[in-house]
Amino acid sequence: MASLQHSQEIKGAKVLMVGAGGIGCELLKTLALSGFQDIHIIDMDTIEVSNLNRQFLFRQSHVARDAVLRFRPHISITPYHANVKDSDFNVNFFKQFNVVLNGLDNLDARRHVNRLCLAAEVPLVESGTTGFLGQVTVHVKGKTECYECQPKPAPKTYPVCTITICPLYCLGEGPAFCKIIWRQEPGK
Repeated sequence: MASLQHSQEIKGAKVLMVGAGGIGCELLKTLALSGFQDIHIIDMDTIEVSNLNRQFLFRQSHVARDAVLRFRPHISITPYHANVKDSDFNVNFFKQFNVVLNGLDNLDARRHVNRLCLAAEVPLVESGTTGFLGQVTVHVKGKTECYECQPKPAPKTYPVCTITICPLYCLGEGPAFCKIIWRQEPGK
């Protein structure tokens, strides 16, 4: 349980969340349930029916902001339907926040947000997924390495000719994966 001082710090914090997709929905839910009351969200996408499986706060008839306000009406959520690389989102814009949370799926935009956080001296919480795995890193200027200081693994590519049968690496991914993708049991 958070102390009264920590509760007050959480309530008084101004949070910027970049990306409102699958990760962003989880972040928004967690922020709201944790007591944060001033949340700003930047996302350039609109809600698509195909995204509703991972954007669980969304329905066809409303957006995440409305869903969160139903169970936490005292929260202030300020949405920006725009690209984080727009000139409006500059260093001065970022300086107004206590922390920035990234839920982006675009490497170029992640790097851009990292640079703005460094220039504004605002901590960045970077999150992402790869397949069934997730990762979160915290970047604080002068205390931890920045997002771009960490080497990124080269994306795996598979020659098309190897995908004609169920590959052996499927054994690690699980039989259901092979059945769905290659319509056969693993290793056969």
